Amino acid sequence: MKCLVLGGGGFIGSHLAEALLASGHEVAVFDHPGARYLGYLQTKGISVFTGDFLNQREASLPLSGSDVIYHLISATVPQTSNDDPAFDVEANVLGTLRMLDEARKAGVKKIIFSSSGGTVYGIPQEIPIKESHPTHPTSSYGICKLTIEKYLHLYWVLYGLDYNILRISNAYGDRQPARMTQGVISSFLDKTLRGDELIIWGDGSVIRDYIYISDIVDAMMKVANYEGDHKIFNIGAGQGHSIKDIINSLEQILQRPLQLRYMPARKFDVPVNILDISRAMQYLAWEPRVGLQDGIFRTYEWALQNMDKR
Repeated sequence: MKCLVLGGGGFIGSHLAEALLASGHEVAVFDHPGARYLGYLQTKGISVFTGDFLNQREASLPLSGSDVIYHLISATVPQTSNDDPAFDVEANVLGTLRMLDEARKAGVKKIIFSSSGGTVYGIPQEIPIKESHPTHPTSSYGICKLTIEKYLHLYWVLYGLDYNILRISNAYGDRQPARMTQGVISSFLDKTLRGDELIIWGDGSVIRDYIYISDIVDAMMKVANYEGDHKIFNIGAGQGHSIKDIINSLEQILQRPLQLRYMPARKFDVPVNILDISRAMQYLAWEPRVGLQDGIFRTYEWALQNMDKR
């Protein structure tokens, strides 16, 4: 199978590209020229294409001959997306629409889209959150993810371009950029190892569903061969942990207290988000295997060895 990973030079994409190659697939990646892991992937023998996702000509070059496209590109993050919703729409929705047009012309068989289980549902009406839960995002980021989901369905109805959507919870693990506004575990580890204080928004009671990178990649690979009726799958640990739990885990690993500074809660942060992952477990024969404490320790070991590269 010939696979193209859009956003393959990043955290999740680089892990996915490696895993696909190890499984015997032909793999190419597309990303902007400054993407962190493009050089590393080239040393593995993976074909690398660079360009601007919004440039239709540049983004369409690697599509030809691809059987499956993994769409992992996102130009925004939840924390800043509300600052400029117009840019969010242009960078993510319009870019995706152009890609879908080129993909159907190129005869691509399937699109697998990395959506957001942490933002598309908004404030939950029930816990854990099923795929059928109402979607009322509280950030432009979540609205754009949901909009792309709807266009994927439209292109399937109009043109037969198959797709699956993975609504992924809070991802973490090695290679995750530490100095971004996403990825609380990687960010906390980086600040702690550098001796900086941790900023806690609210009282630390916000609960999220954290999933380790290898479990995400496993789900992405399994859904490529799925041919059933379900189009959307929640991908998470199926368990919730608060910011306080994360801090406690880090303190246990480091054997010392952390420096904390509390700030007012942010409006876009929903109080709790835990995904119901039973559909993925049943239909993809998938389940998360890395627990939180183990995953944090693995991320810590990688961070310790790669301080100068973060």
